[in-house]
Amino acid sequence: MLLFRVRWVTALDFKKLMNVSDYVRYDPKLGFNIYRLNPVKAAKYGLENTINFLSKYGVYIPENIRKIINDVSKNNVDVYITFEGADLAIYSTKEFLNEARGRNLIVWDRKYGVWKAKPLNLHKILHLASNMNFKHKTSFKLNYKLSFKPKLETTLREYQVEAFKKWVENECRGVIVLPVGSGKTLIGLKAIEYLAVKTIILVPTIDLLHQWKNVLTEKLRISENMVGIFGGGKREIREITVMTYDSAYINLDKYPTFFGLVIADEVHHAVAQNYRKSFELITAPYRLGLTATPFRTDGLHKYYGEIVGEIIYSLKPEILQKKGYLAKHVEEKIYIELSREELEEYVELMEKYLRFCEKKIPGIKDPRERFRKVLELAAKDPEAREALRAKNKARQIALSAERKIRIVENLLEKNPEEKIIIFSRYTDIVREISRRFLIPRILHDTPKDERKEILRMFKEGKIRIIATAMALDEGVDVPDASMAIIISGTGSHREYVQRLGRILRPKKHVAKLVEIITKKTIEPHLAWRRRREEIFE
Repeated sequence: MLLFRVRWVTALDFKKLMNVSDYVRYDPKLGFNIYRLNPVKAAKYGLENTINFLSKYGVYIPENIRKIINDVSKNNVDVYITFEGADLAIYSTKEFLNEARGRNLIVWDRKYGVWKAKPLNLHKILHLASNMNFKHKTSFKLNYKLSFKPKLETTLREYQVEAFKKWVENECRGVIVLPVGSGKTLIGLKAIEYLAVKTIILVPTIDLLHQWKNVLTEKLRISENMVGIFGGGKREIREITVMTYDSAYINLDKYPTFFGLVIADEVHHAVAQNYRKSFELITAPYRLGLTATPFRTDGLHKYYGEIVGEIIYSLKPEILQKKGYLAKHVEEKIYIELSREELEEYVELMEKYLRFCEKKIPGIKDPRERFRKVLELAAKDPEAREALRAKNKARQIALSAERKIRIVENLLEKNPEEKIIIFSRYTDIVREISRRFLIPRILHDTPKDERKEILRMFKEGKIRIIATAMALDEGVDVPDASMAIIISGTGSHREYVQRLGRILRPKKHVAKLVEIITKKTIEPHLAWRRRREEIFE
């Protein structure tokens, strides 16, 4: 909207100025006061009166702004909303602006002298205006409706229906937490069918882009060309679009008013600082988050309410196991000891790391906080980098002991009928197991076509065992296994849940999860930690 400068006015003219504009600031360099034309005020004052008054100060109102004022006047608009860059600019009277500010929906931009709002808050602002009996208008059209009617081909289970109803009751906003393999995606499809609005589905990985496209075309009875893929080299925008979080961070602001529903798959990624911005820059009134692991150790899950809605439904695996929707499972821990040489080297390396910590950061006793601080110091301190290298090597000794390979060999011999996934924190031991036992491996550098072929053969039973290092922990559609062997891992609860989920799809017999843990190292503590569902405020 129009900015203009006035050097000096009488008290009477200043009052008239405030009847048609908002005061921005004084520019001491030029000796001018700067104002911004407010179309709602100007409409109430009268277009001709506004033109005549401002012309007295040499201010010309362009034709396009005259049309806006005229339109606002004809429709008796009390709240006018337009875009100023990526933000919304809100023009209204003091009464409405004070109320919106009190609800933290708008903020005053001192530099540009305008009340601004995140596109995220558009519908809250419109709702507030309606409640206050204020007529509102936007400079842009909102047409979220799909041009076709999607139809879900699958009947939801009772817990999926319950979760969906909770979401609808919460004004179609919120996070649904269900175990891996329990059908969270179907609830997203039900939301698309129910609302029938243009939808953006955000995912963390390229694999999930294509998984979502496949399930959309299979279950919603829509053709492939009606689903856009944005990410992994493709840049398609359709009425239903699947986009990676990385692509959304860079590109979603170009489509601020296009989508009516945003589905955040693996929503625990969405609250990362960069990704949150994507949710703030679109007006979509309906929002759904899906995850099996909602809580983050950095506490960022506190932002769910702001960007998609609070957690509204949660179900533990044990409940679905009792009802037969997930396989029952048993867990076993196999403890090993390092060789004398390995243990001596491990102790020496850990002592080197701990000596550095005691020397440089003696006041920090929490292991995770201490590690984070050493990471910070490593950016500038060579001694800190040496300490980190020592800790990493010690960890590798603990998590990749030769004796673990012999345990794996024994487990494979004892379980000739099981479909097995072997998980490890490190790639070296996966490569060794793959070489020694002729087991197909999937690592981060495994070519896409090869990975796809290995998973296909595993699904069809042509191969019975695969080994991986972190590559299948999340965001990959892994065919069901009946046994998981954990050679090593982190202390992440999310990692534990994802790995366990690989064996929980319904089956006739009990699934097995076996962890191989090295005594007298950090590993017993890591195994204990990853079973804790910590909620960090």
